Amino acid sequence: MSRLIVKNLPFSISEAKLRSTFSPHGSITDLQLKYKKDGKFRGFGFVGFLTEEGASKAKDWLDGTFIGAAKIKVEMCKELGQQEGKEKVVIVEEEKKKVELKTGAEKYKEDPKFQEFMSVHTRDATGGTWGNDSGGVVGVDTKNEVAEEEEEEDVDEEEKSEESKENNNSEPVSDLDYLKSKKTPKAPPKAPPKPPVDLFTVKITGLPYKSKKKDIKTLLAPLKPVSVRLPPKIKGIAFAGFTTEKEMKTALNKHKSFCGEHQIQVFKHTARSKIVEAAEPASKWSEQEAALEGVETVGESGRIFVRNLPYTATEEDISDLFSKFGPLTETTVPVDRLTRKYKGFAFVTFMMPEHAVAAFSALDGSSLMGRLLHLIPAKTKLEENDVTGGGTGSDSFKKAKEAKQKASAGSSHNWNSLFLGTSAVADVMAAQYGVDKARVVMDQEGKEGKTSAAVKLALGETEIVGQTRSFLEQEGVQLDIFNRKPDKRSKTVILAKNLPARTSPEELRDMFIKFGVVDRLVLPLHCLTAIIEFADPGEARAAFTKLAYSRFHNAPLYLEWAPENTFKKPFVKEAIIEQGVEEKEEIKKVADTVKEEEDTEPEEGSTLFVKNLNFSTTDEELKEHFVSCGSIQSGSVATKNDTKSGESLSMGFGFVTFYLKSSAEKALKTLQQSMLAEHCLELKRSTRASTNQTKSKTEKEKKSLGKPSTKLLVRNIPFQANKQEITQIFKTFGELSAVRLPTKLAGTGDHRGFAFIEYSSVSDAKAAFSSLVHSTHLYGRRLVLEWAQGETTLEELRDKTKQHWGDGRVGQEKRARFEMGNTTESAD
Repeated sequence: MSRLIVKNLPFSISEAKLRSTFSPHGSITDLQLKYKKDGKFRGFGFVGFLTEEGASKAKDWLDGTFIGAAKIKVEMCKELGQQEGKEKVVIVEEEKKKVELKTGAEKYKEDPKFQEFMSVHTRDATGGTWGNDSGGVVGVDTKNEVAEEEEEEDVDEEEKSEESKENNNSEPVSDLDYLKSKKTPKAPPKAPPKPPVDLFTVKITGLPYKSKKKDIKTLLAPLKPVSVRLPPKIKGIAFAGFTTEKEMKTALNKHKSFCGEHQIQVFKHTARSKIVEAAEPASKWSEQEAALEGVETVGESGRIFVRNLPYTATEEDISDLFSKFGPLTETTVPVDRLTRKYKGFAFVTFMMPEHAVAAFSALDGSSLMGRLLHLIPAKTKLEENDVTGGGTGSDSFKKAKEAKQKASAGSSHNWNSLFLGTSAVADVMAAQYGVDKARVVMDQEGKEGKTSAAVKLALGETEIVGQTRSFLEQEGVQLDIFNRKPDKRSKTVILAKNLPARTSPEELRDMFIKFGVVDRLVLPLHCLTAIIEFADPGEARAAFTKLAYSRFHNAPLYLEWAPENTFKKPFVKEAIIEQGVEEKEEIKKVADTVKEEEDTEPEEGSTLFVKNLNFSTTDEELKEHFVSCGSIQSGSVATKNDTKSGESLSMGFGFVTFYLKSSAEKALKTLQQSMLAEHCLELKRSTRASTNQTKSKTEKEKKSLGKPSTKLLVRNIPFQANKQEITQIFKTFGELSAVRLPTKLAGTGDHRGFAFIEYSSVSDAKAAFSSLVHSTHLYGRRLVLEWAQGETTLEELRDKTKQHWGDGRVGQEKRARFEMGNTTESAD
């Protein structure tokens, strides 16, 4: 809890003075002074801190100190609805201790003279002159005595009334007076009955069979219903009445929660006999209430509106808080367009409504960064792409298709990131070579034969992709993450594809800046693909939802969430960039040096086995001890997990891997029997690589597409392509030795959809592979390239056999028994 309550404050205190007192101990997110309805200060207030450390520090430092002449008391606040640990002690009258006062008159109680004295000095026979004349006992219950006095007074009044009647009877009475005396007096008018109180009632269904009223009160806590009714003949339902509508709405949030193992349903209950009043003219407030009547509960929509958030809370903070209860589908924290600060509220949508109910019950009224959260059921998000009926067949189908495309725009599986439209490629080629677009998209006859338009477009796309990749690398974009399936998508970076040629950056920025602040916009030379980075995730989400598959220059705009860490460096303002240029250049040089070392693999025989290590030696200390001999690729101390405590314990040995074999030999000569942490080290050559090196090799093998050679394997070839077109594409990068396109059986087709391309040199094969592997399309299908496995040599076959059978040793001898009739033979 990072929220404090400050008691015994002086009445002259102000918020500014209280803030200045507590602000040196941490960042304050909330500060409140409590007043009565008439404006009188109540003498206490609340202070919320950003972290629990700041709150505890302020409590320890300021508790018991003075503000002015008042000694304040600082305590940690408790969560709303939290019950104290101490139970209330019920005081029973029988268990009250009676305190007896000794007056000294006890020894004269039996003396007749003393009794006569007391009788003379008493008011009457029933009571004493003083309050403690009843035996000298303090705290005696006098209710019985008062009741007796009242009864005696009533008896006296009755006797007096009888005597007056007798006196009246002795006198002569007229007939009229006699009749009047027999007339019964009218009873005094009764007080009007109290009007019935209108309660706001909810109906609870799905309860356990033997539920009681205390179970209903426990379920609705911290709410306190005025009335709880369990129907005697119907089990499993209950009715709870509240005095205010606010309490009833809070109780409705318990819908689809659990009572034990039973899931309950909570509905608003209206009595059947209730008279519906005549409708009044609609006002602004009545219209608002009518609009809120159809709001779904949290158990139905799974969406929660969170308010009173601290202005420093980000979308990640809210997601981390609510994701403990279940997976989330969306978290939105609006940002003010002018001040660029968060507005203090958020919307959280759960995948399962049951998780939303659990989060609502647990977090409503809890503290986050020193502020009390207030949770309200939110309306279901309206989809803008909902298709309405009533149109013609073609129009409704078109709208349904567009809505389906927009709904699937944010899916993780999508086309390749460097996708280029065919028409845009033709425009760029025509402008670059100064020819008409018709010559690009039409087949052309030449000296070497017919040149297909598909081949020209494929080669043009390859050239444009190469230029785009080099431009993106200069702008600080990590292109390696685009070559593999992204593990996680970014929330602020969007890829815009299928852009028409000659798209201006100003036009593209104006289109996206309507939804929020754009930090970066990277548009390559040919303007066919763009990368847009927003400052806020909510604004990026709004732009993505609105612009995906929208029309842009008579072509659909393809949007895709970029992989996380698309840019090498985060966006920094220009004022900050100008500072420390020299330091950044030095850091860049060091990073480039480290990257070059990481890319190079260590030589064979460069790993040392280090024995007799101190159990307190760490990996960093081991590296520092051997760094004088050369550049180190890795250094690790072997550890094991303790079965009792679960901690990792050193095993007393480790491995050090250098990049060069000569560095390992130098370490063997110079650092043998050297001292590290008061232990004499023993060094030996290691016959196996370290764990880290093995992992890095396996990862590189997974990422690699085979061993470079002169032969390439091309997959996903369109069936309308022929051998001549494949040859025209690949001969651009070097001299070909052979092109083989395997065919199917007779009568089933021309080829099987893949081909083998063999170059005369490895350098030409590498050039073709590096140019065509990224994004090259032929007849609309992307060509997939891999290194083909060459012919297996005799040495490779021997190595495989050796690995399979374990250093050439055959398995254990087996003995087989053959039975033929009555004869039995055994063979070794």
